[in-house]
Amino acid sequence: MAPRPKAFKIRSLRGPQKYGVAGRSLPELLRKGAKLLQLAFPDCRLCLYEDGTELTEGYFHSIPDNTDLILLAPGETWQGFVSDIDHFLNTFYTQKDDIVEAAQKLLSDEQAPKIQKLLVDLIQNLSENILAESREEDRKWFEGVESRFKNKSSYMRYSCESRIRSYMKEVSSYTSAVHPAAQAEYKRITDFMLDKLKSVKYNGCYFDRREEAVVRLCTTEGWFSCQNREETYYCPNTGGSCQRTRWKGSGLGILLSVAVYSGKFKTSAYCLP
Repeated sequence: MAPRPKAFKIRSLRGPQKYGVAGRSLPELLRKGAKLLQLAFPDCRLCLYEDGTELTEGYFHSIPDNTDLILLAPGETWQGFVSDIDHFLNTFYTQKDDIVEAAQKLLSDEQAPKIQKLLVDLIQNLSENILAESREEDRKWFEGVESRFKNKSSYMRYSCESRIRSYMKEVSSYTSAVHPAAQAEYKRITDFMLDKLKSVKYNGCYFDRREEAVVRLCTTEGWFSCQNREETYYCPNTGGSCQRTRWKGSGLGILLSVAVYSGKFKTSAYCLP
C-alpha cells in the first residue's frame, strides 16, 4: 500500500505567506512546493523553519504533520529563527525612516501609557545620529553640554568619572555612622578603594566607546547592558544630553567593585536606587 500523504506548511524566503502542501515522499513534496512558489524544482531544498535542518527522505517520514518548512532556491540559506531575526533587524535598520513615520502615526492615536512610552522611545532612538561622534556632526546631542567637550566620548568619560567620584564621597561620608570599633578599618578600606580608583582615573574608560573592548562596558555604538538586571540600558553616546534623567532605566545601574582587588581589576554590577 502506498504511504498516506503527509501535510506540511511551506513558505519561501520571499515572504511570510505559508501554504499547506501534502506529499507521500520528499521529491513529491519538493515538486509541489516548487510549483506553488514558482521556484525551479530540481535545485530546491526543504529545511525545517525552526532550526534550518535540511530534509532528507528518511527525515521526511519521521517529522510530524503540519511541520513548518522553508523551501530554498539555489544559493539561499536558512539557519532557523536566527535567520528570521537577522532579516527583521536588517529590514528594520534599512527602512528606519519609514518605521519612524509609522510609529509617529500610531502615537497620534495611542492612548495606553505603556505603548505610548514604547513608541516615543522607538522614535527617539531611531531618529538619533548614532555613529556621529563630534559636536559638529551632531549638534542636537550636545545641547546643554559645556563647549569644552568636543566629542561624545570625552563627555561620557567625564560623566562616568564624576559619577564614580560622587559614589566614593557618599561611601566616605558614611564613616561617622559606622560603629566606633570598626571606623578605622572602614576608613582604611575606603581610602584604599579611592587610591585604586584614582590610579585608573575613576574608570572613565567604561563608557568611552573609543577605548578597547577589554576595558569598556559599552559597545562601539554606545549600548551597554547592566549585568545584574534583565533590562538593557541605553548609553547616551548615541543621543541625549547625558544628564542622569536621560539614562534609560532607573539611573546608571552600574557601581564598581574594582578597587577592592589587587592585580587584575575585576568589575561587577549593582543596582542603584
